[in-house]
Amino acid sequence: MTTQMEDTLTAMQVLLSARVPIVLWGDPGTGKTATIQQFSNEAGWHMETVMASVNEPTDIGGLPVRSPDGVILEPPLWAKRVAACGKEALVFFDEVNTAAPATQNALMHVVLTGHVGQFSLGKQVRFIAAANPPERNAGAWDLSAPLANRFAHLRWPVDFDTWRDGYLRGWPTIAPLDVEPPSDRRRSYQRALQTAFLARRQGWLCKVPDDDTAASAGWPSPRTWEWTAECFAIADHAGASQSVFALIAEALLGAAAATEYMAYIRDLDLPDPEALLADPDSLVLPSRDDQKFACLDAVAVAVISNCTAKRWKAAFTVCIRAAERGSPDIAAAAARTLVAGRPSGARLPEGWEVFEDLLAATPFEDVP
Repeated sequence: MTTQMEDTLTAMQVLLSARVPIVLWGDPGTGKTATIQQFSNEAGWHMETVMASVNEPTDIGGLPVRSPDGVILEPPLWAKRVAACGKEALVFFDEVNTAAPATQNALMHVVLTGHVGQFSLGKQVRFIAAANPPERNAGAWDLSAPLANRFAHLRWPVDFDTWRDGYLRGWPTIAPLDVEPPSDRRRSYQRALQTAFLARRQGWLCKVPDDDTAASAGWPSPRTWEWTAECFAIADHAGASQSVFALIAEALLGAAAATEYMAYIRDLDLPDPEALLADPDSLVLPSRDDQKFACLDAVAVAVISNCTAKRWKAAFTVCIRAAERGSPDIAAAAARTLVAGRPSGARLPEGWEVFEDLLAATPFEDVP
């Protein structure tokens, strides 16, 4: 198996671990369905395949029926099997972009909420879809922008070496990735990086595509930024390569935003938050304001996720040093986060007066 395929499968597993719905884009007959079925078998998950292209909206979203309480949406059999399986479940919507627009609209609610009408599929459910590029299928539609934003978009790689090895020697077993829910520290750190980047490039917070073709790919929105932080935290814990991070970013944010964000992360060169907590006086602020934001936010996040009175005082001292060294407004943002999470018994360090206006509204006994 080539590195490109390995990275794609790793990115797929990270996204599934974060319960982010996925659509795999690739030519017909290239093994998407077989690979997903094999992975589901190896992971021990229940799998349901729903051919979106031949189903009506009621086959996805439920059939309206009368009941003593009024009209309800009776869930289809596949949904009942998922809810009753008693283990992790994967719902695979095949040929999703050849489904009629009304069926795609029904899909939109299911993949985002995990419900078919009022019927819950359970917390254990995950969604993955497969689609052929519209230029390969005359009956295909581009996904609407709202539906596209509910999926991560992975390109399915096809290369001769992977095909030859599998064809001649047998297809390799897909070992499930060892992933766990990310710690609050990892998750908060990724969010701090994002807010620093978006403070500099606010246009990337929400950029709806202005043409139908772009709408069939990932695009940045508050939802996909949050998913990106969650997936990056999981990938970081799993020790994934930088190419996997790049695939995840592009799948969720689109190529343009992902390329810029990944370059931003590579160029940050931030000091270790734990080193600053051990010696706040060693702080040397970066030159750019966005780097300063990221540096101080990372310190605040490191403390809030593992907060003791000693660590809190050290972090507040870092903010004081930043204010003293010419960045009071930037330091105040991190200090505000620390004030909101101040643990019982934590005392303000010397020099706290630089944030006197910020602390004036707090009920701390050590603020005159």
